[in-house]
Formats: sequence, C-alpha cells, structure tokens
Amino acid sequence: MHRLERIDHRVLFWTARRIYTARTARPAPKDPRRVILVRLDERVGNLVTLQSLIDALKTKLPGLHLGLLASTRAGQVTRALEGVDRLFELDKRWFFTRPLAWRKAVGDVRREGYQVAIDASAWAEFSFTHAALAFYSGAPVVVGTDHGSDPGFHTHLVCPGPADEYELKQRMRLLEPLGIRMQPPVLHTALGADRVKQWAGWLDESGLPRPRIGLWPGARKQHTRWPAAFFTRLAGRLKGGRVVLWGPGEESLRDELIAKAPGSTAAPPTGLADLAGLLRSLDLLVCNDTGPMHLAVAAKTPTVCLFTSGKSSRWGHPYSHVRNLDLPGKDPQEVELALGACEELLGSLTEKGARVT
Repeated sequence: MHRLERIDHRVLFWTARRIYTARTARPAPKDPRRVILVRLDERVGNLVTLQSLIDALKTKLPGLHLGLLASTRAGQVTRALEGVDRLFELDKRWFFTRPLAWRKAVGDVRREGYQVAIDASAWAEFSFTHAALAFYSGAPVVVGTDHGSDPGFHTHLVCPGPADEYELKQRMRLLEPLGIRMQPPVLHTALGADRVKQWAGWLDESGLPRPRIGLWPGARKQHTRWPAAFFTRLAGRLKGGRVVLWGPGEESLRDELIAKAPGSTAAPPTGLADLAGLLRSLDLLVCNDTGPMHLAVAAKTPTVCLFTSGKSSRWGHPYSHVRNLDLPGKDPQEVELALGACEELLGSLTEKGARVT
C-alpha cells in the first residue's frame, strides 16, 4: 500500500511540474526587484507573524516590489499586512470547484514576472499546494524548506533549524538564498488601530475598573488549553476589571468562567479587526498558545502566554511586553506563577505611566 502511495505521489508531482513550466522572468540578479510570497494559510497567528518576513525583505531590498499569494478566506489579515505591493487571492478549492477562477488567479501572478517565489508554508512539513503554486508563479528562482524529499518544485532549498527555534527566526532562513541573514524584525500589525476609541468606550460603558484584563481560556487545540479551573482561580486573584474573550465553539468555556468568577464581563462576538481593537484597549491579556495571542502581541498589548505543550521557545515572542510561561496545567501552583507574571507586567506598565491609570 505504501509503495502504491509513493507511486501515486510521483505521478502527481510529475504531472504538476508540467503545468506552467515556462518561466516568466529572467533568473533573479543578486538583488531581485520582484519577489512573491506564497502562503495560503487561513490561521490568524501564522498570517500575522508573516509581517516580520515582509519587513525583512523590504528593509534589505529597497525598492522591492513584493507580491503575496494568499487565501481568499484570510483577507482581513492579509489586507492589513504592511509592505505588500500586490495581493493575489486564491482559494485552493477552486482547482476543483471553480477551475476558471483558479486559472485566472495563477495567470494574474504569472503576468507580474516575479523573479523569486518564496514558498512560505509551514517549515515542519511539506505542502504540495504551496510548493506547486510557488512553481506555477513562473519565477525562475523558487525558495522553500528542505523536507528531505523535494519533488523538484524548488530551485533553492533551505535547511530548517532546530525544532524548538523561535518561529520567526526559523522563517528568516527562507531569505538566506537572497543573501539576507538577520534577526526577525519586531512583530506589528495595523489591524484594529482605527477601532481603539470605539472599544475604549465599550469598556467604559461596561463599568470595568482599571486595569482592564482580558482572559482567553480557549484555544483551537484541546491540548494547548490551560485548565479552565486554573483560569477561574487566576481570575479570582486579579485586581481590576476582567473581560472574558472567546471564539467560535468556546461558548461553554466563556460561560463557565463568567459563572465561577463573578464580576467578569463577556466580550461580544467580534470580527478580526474589532477583536484587534478590543485587544489594543486592554491593559493585559492572559491567553493560551493560540492565534489571538500573536495578534495581541503584534498589537503591543501586554500579554501573558500560557504554553501547556512546552513550546514557548518556538511560539513565544521575546519582547518586553510579553511573558511566556511553560505551564503544563497539572499543578495548581501554576496559578501563582501566572499571577506573578501578570503583576509584573502590570507593575512595569504602571511605572512607565502606560495604559494603566
């Protein structure tokens, strides 16, 4: 069975490489002028953190025209990324459901004549979709991560770093074939910047005292959720106004925390831009390893990040307004550690006269 699957993959790769084989530009010079990033991810955290890669390219290659091929379903994030000169949107499902739309999207990319395409998919595993679309871009130089069995879509493969290396540093390795070696630029986002006043008003109307602390007990993956009981204990120890944030499917966690931590207020349902505006209006956020964590960090919200999986070195951000805690969720004493991190961040903000009034 495995042998047949390998043969099927080889046929698929062979066939795919014969689609759009013509290159649409000359090989990139030492300093390419036209580069496209390919990232069709729909997860908020993975897209928000793409900003550092964009900033690095723009810093090191002045005058660069930078394209981004992204998912149509991630428009709220990708349209807010700064430094992208042209955004191309494509739904990978179109290949089967809307082939003419898929072909037009690929054709639009090819007409731009990009010299370099960077397959910016997850470094830990091979993505056929990203590799093929980077190749279909027509760029003569296609950069990607070496997964040990490249089918020939990439011209330049980059060896990944250690598995626990900081995610943004790991991504910077994709720029090495362009002669760019640097620490990842500090993460930032423009999302929600125009909605702070609106959400500050909502917090005032809710009667929440300062400091205003957001608690997000949910996460996409169950194993990355710190126990709800620990969040409840932490809420009871924090001084100030508490806002419980939540996403789709996390209503029960929200309701449990509200019920067991009297005085907490549930955030209303929000879109992504409004969520970013609310996060910017908080004095502190306590959350699990999840997409909104990266959004909060990028929005410069003081953030205590709880890592039950022990991956803080990879996914935690090394900034002064962030505390990354490896808390497996097995010992109630972890609440004291989380409380200490919260008080430390709130104390440092008070000393600087920022946020907390």
